[in-house]
Amino acid sequence: MSDLTIRDMEQDEDFAEWFSDLLQMEEERGTAFHLSDHYLVLSNEIGDWIGGLRYTLRGGVATLLELVVAPEVRHQGHAHRLLTAFEARAAESGSHLAEFWTDDDRGEGLLAALGWQVTLRRPNYIGGRTWALLEKPIDAQD
Repeated sequence: MSDLTIRDMEQDEDFAEWFSDLLQMEEERGTAFHLSDHYLVLSNEIGDWIGGLRYTLRGGVATLLELVVAPEVRHQGHAHRLLTAFEARAAESGSHLAEFWTDDDRGEGLLAALGWQVTLRRPNYIGGRTWALLEKPIDAQD
């Protein structure tokens, strides 16, 4: 066998596309579930970005990864708008569950008001902080 090499690879290189195609084939065979990143952006009337979120879809689970609103426009309901849009996209994709890990108690309150429930708390997790896993069942859109 020839010499084998393992090295770091940047996401924008051709490998990412090859790897994604390979995972897609495995998903079609039922042996894996492809993970795909998605972004939702919130912009104002002149098109400036004022917030957004990143999420993944995998095997019927929509995982909210990050949600941020620019500091100068916070406390105007923008995070709520983004979360509502995320849930709608999750439903449209056929997801049955939405989930989100957070170490922000303030974020927990907003999610709880929207029907999310804490299912797990993990002390001394990322950065030595306590993180909570919140989940919400998703009703599929027809």
